[in-house]
Formats: sequence, structure tokens, C-alpha cells
Amino acid sequence: MSVVAVAGGLGDLGRLITDALFQTGKYEVYIMSRKDNSGRISPLTGKRYLPVIQTDYSSKDSLMEQLTENHVNVVICAFIMDCDSASDAQLRLIHAANQCPSVTRFIPSEFNVEYNVSDDVLPYPEKRFHLAARRELEKTSTLEYAYIYPGMFMDYFGLPRVISNLRPLCFFIDPANGQAVLPGDGEAKMSMSFTTDAARYIALALELDKWPRILTTAASTVSLNELVRLVEKTLGRKLEVRYQSVEKLLKHEAVDLPTNVDIAKRFSERFPQGLDQLRALIADLEAGVALGAFDFGKLNGNLDLVKAFEGKVPAPKRIEEVIEEAWKADSSQ
Repeated sequence: MSVVAVAGGLGDLGRLITDALFQTGKYEVYIMSRKDNSGRISPLTGKRYLPVIQTDYSSKDSLMEQLTENHVNVVICAFIMDCDSASDAQLRLIHAANQCPSVTRFIPSEFNVEYNVSDDVLPYPEKRFHLAARRELEKTSTLEYAYIYPGMFMDYFGLPRVISNLRPLCFFIDPANGQAVLPGDGEAKMSMSFTTDAARYIALALELDKWPRILTTAASTVSLNELVRLVEKTLGRKLEVRYQSVEKLLKHEAVDLPTNVDIAKRFSERFPQGLDQLRALIADLEAGVALGAFDFGKLNGNLDLVKAFEGKVPAPKRIEEVIEEAWKADSSQ
């Protein structure tokens, strides 16, 4: 058994990872956070312990001291990597983990796709934060580390009808408004995981004796045209499908789906620059799909965790199940 610390373990994905680790009953789990504490029973000692470590990410020495005091063996970082402060905090955490005598494994905050590619494949500005963490991990002398790739989170294609920690965004298809806007010819493929399944496989990865550099959790890979057909089959009616050039996406001149227009209005605190900010986010990720960044059939040397644990754990959700769960109720309308 190991002691695991999850940095950002109360966030959108971090909370799911923390819950998945708790559910195994195999690990003493600590949450690195500034939030309040509550007690749990340790599966290692049988004694009550306080799982939330009050954390100051501005000090590498403080981080190392906390990891050492709690005998942490594995660190999982689950920050939202969208700013310099989050990136700097993760870099300090890597330095601290490398110098902590008990830490042997580190999972950085990746949880998407391969970032070490050019903008011709993934035009995603925030990837620079992930690449900075990779360069630091490459310098470490004591840590085994791996990158976890869930691909696109399939929750988005069921929101707001499916239970999910994700905040709403609309990619490619707007079932509620009967519309779809696809890049190019719509034949680009997209690998996907449901968030709770991704978290479960991250917890399962800790059971592996050795990590290859890349671990994937995707349960479904479909083309965008296939995704439209799945939604149409479930709804029992055709969508209004339009196509737009990848060049338009790269220039952030994309066609806006009605649900995203509404999201920009309703969640102004998330998108203080309004629809332009949301459109840029959507366009960059959709362009990445169109350019092949989300097609895991193109990866080499990765370990598919879904296949590795097939038959040993409950099967993950497939995109067909998510779409039917979310939109079957509309099929009679």
C-alpha cells in the first residue's frame, strides 16, 4: 500500500481522482488544499487521520516538508493549468517531490492529449504550461512519472443531462437546439473518456509495477460525423449540420452554437471577455480535433488502461451510452 497526495484534489477533476483513490480502500490519501479538513480512517494504520494538508504552494521547502512528514509515496497534480501561478505551483511541487525521500512517483496535470506537438497539430496556447512541467520532470533523478491522456471528456456531449463535475461547454454538437457545426469534412476522429472513468483508471494505474511514459483512458473513438449520427439516432430526427474550415477555427472566426452563446451570457465570471473568449477556447480545442491531436490511434508506445484492466474492473462508459442517457428522453418529442 502507498500514501498518495493529490494536489488540487478538491477541484473539478481532482475531486473525482481523490474519490476514486478513496474507493479502492488501498491508499492513505491526502488532499493538498487550502480548504477545511475532515477526518477519515486510514486503510494502512486503521487510525483516524486528517486527509487535507493545508498547503502553501509558494514555498518549495514547505511542500517538501509536508510530503516528508506525511510519508507520501505518490503525488498526483490535478491543477487547472491555465495561468502562470498554477504552472509555477506545479513546478515547485515537482522540485519538492524530487527532493522528498519518500516520493517515488509523480503524475503531472496533463489529463488531455499529447502536448509535445506543434501548433499545426494542437493550437492550444496553454500547452506551454504542461511542457514546462515536462521539462522539469525530465531533470528529476528520483521520480518515475507518466502522462495520463483521457482525450476529450465525453461528459460534454451529455451536459446538462448527465451528472458531471464539468462546467458546461458545447463542442461540435448542440442537441438541445438541433444543430451541429463540424470542421473540414467531419471525418476527424476523437478519442474520449467519461470523467469518473478517467479518475478510476488513474487510481488503477497506481497498481502497475512500471509505468510507460503515456497512459490512456479513452473508451470510445469516433469520427465527428459518426457522433452526429449517434445523436440523430437517439433523438430520432436529423440535426442541422454545417461545416466550417479549419482555417476559420484557427482565426477564431468559428460559427457559434446557440448553447455556447447562452453560456457566455450566463457565466460571465468564467468568461469576463464574453463570447469572444469562449469562442477562442472552443475553436482551439475543436481545431486540435480536426488536426488529429485527439485521435489516439495515432499514438505509439502508450499503454491503454481500458484494455489493460479489461475483465478485471467494471467496463467504462461508451459515448453511445452517454448520448442515450442524456438525449433519449427527447426522442419522442
